[in-house]
Amino acid sequence: MISVLILGLVLLAVVLWRLLNRREERRAGAGQPRHSGLRLVFAAAALLLMLFSGGCSLLFGLNADGLYVTAPAILVIGGPPLAIGLLVWWLAMRRPAG
Repeated sequence: MISVLILGLVLLAVVLWRLLNRREERRAGAGQPRHSGLRLVFAAAALLLMLFSGGCSLLFGLNADGLYVTAPAILVIGGPPLAIGLLVWWLAMRRPAG
């Protein structure tokens, strides 16, 4: 069962990388600079981190009906990984000056 989960995560990462790579190919076709493949790998990993840490904690909080967790607890649990993933994605996708 765990192998199916790992395979699904790898497949999702590859799909995210392909989408980012296709975007960069369109930018290169328009004469704009493109990012390297390593930057796209970091961006895809950051998107996965944001999806599973922030998204799943928000879904957990929405489905808990206030029985066990409160909104501040959800922000404490899901906020830092979401913020770190957003920071890594922003650093990977920002354009160099000049």
